[in-house]
Amino acid sequence: MRATAFSAVLLFTLSASAQPFSVGTRQLSFVDAARNRTIEVIAHYPAASSGTDVPVADGEFPVLVFGHGFVMAVDVYSNLWNYFVPKGYIMLLPTTEGGIPPDHGAFGADLAYLADAMQLENTNASSGFFGHVLPATALMGHSMGGGASFLGAGGNTNIQALVNFAAAETTPSAVAAAATVQVPTLVFAASEDCVAPIAAHQGPMYAALTVPCKAFVNILGGGHCYFAENSFTCTLGEFTCGPDLTVSRTEQHAIMNDFAGLWLDHFLKGDELAYAAVLDSMTTSTRVDAEFTCLSTAVNERKSAQWSLYPTVASDRLIITDPPIGATVHVTDATGRLVLPARILNSSNMIAVGSLREGLYHLVMVTGNGTRTKPFVVGR
Repeated sequence: MRATAFSAVLLFTLSASAQPFSVGTRQLSFVDAARNRTIEVIAHYPAASSGTDVPVADGEFPVLVFGHGFVMAVDVYSNLWNYFVPKGYIMLLPTTEGGIPPDHGAFGADLAYLADAMQLENTNASSGFFGHVLPATALMGHSMGGGASFLGAGGNTNIQALVNFAAAETTPSAVAAAATVQVPTLVFAASEDCVAPIAAHQGPMYAALTVPCKAFVNILGGGHCYFAENSFTCTLGEFTCGPDLTVSRTEQHAIMNDFAGLWLDHFLKGDELAYAAVLDSMTTSTRVDAEFTCLSTAVNERKSAQWSLYPTVASDRLIITDPPIGATVHVTDATGRLVLPARILNSSNMIAVGSLREGLYHLVMVTGNGTRTKPFVVGR
């Protein structure tokens, strides 16, 4: 294959990888038999065309389970699903605990249950998500839902990351639960949050975390309700304390997306460049006051990423050197669509790629420690 032709293919596939998915929507209902509890969920997911109950797009996608704020409808978080779903994430928003008084403990348990239940959907042949769910999940939430995300993540080894926005203290205590969280955690706060002030809410939660990798992003001039779209109930509560907001809702959303997007791309999709980018942004950005402790995780990740691929431009086979024992691998194209199904590596550590067209691909390796991705090119 001539260099000019190869360059054209590579340019095309890199451009294709930037093309967003459409947003599909469907209502799901899960039953947690152990608690005799039904959990109604609005799911937004990558699709070939927008709409209700449309098929899931080709490919496998990480899952975000998101808890809503106190008496806030889930539809006010369209800013989040309209950002993450086109990037290739499935987002679940349970509608439970929307009344007064809410049961924080039950809500946290709902989030944890949905993380497991969605993984089972991947193996359920009657589910619309059959074969479309990566073993990579984050719990998320805003305000009350942010506190509940700590409750759901506490002691939970079945998730890979935790991200929350203006998390509020709960009963049982989210601060106490934070001390038992075992996954990389990103805590967002807003300097002008007078509903759940940092000193009484996100600050103690962050301080209680003992995970090797944690980060705190305080959006300067931001407010409690600006983490979502306009909500009458949230705005009413915020009106009573009168925050001095100096950024717009749109600006706050952009900051959220920048930091959370990179964090999740790294810890759920294995994007190594995103890890360096998010830490660099925390150090240099003038939009936030941020801190992080991730040195131990960086070292551990380098050790777990010793495996490599060759040749970098493969024609018929790809060799994986020093893979983790028991790893499962699959191959996606530049748009994230599955092109070679999941398989456990055999002793030869060889993947046949002769059936693939020329272009850019990603080998996705799944182990008990998470998901890692490395690019390669098929060229002849």
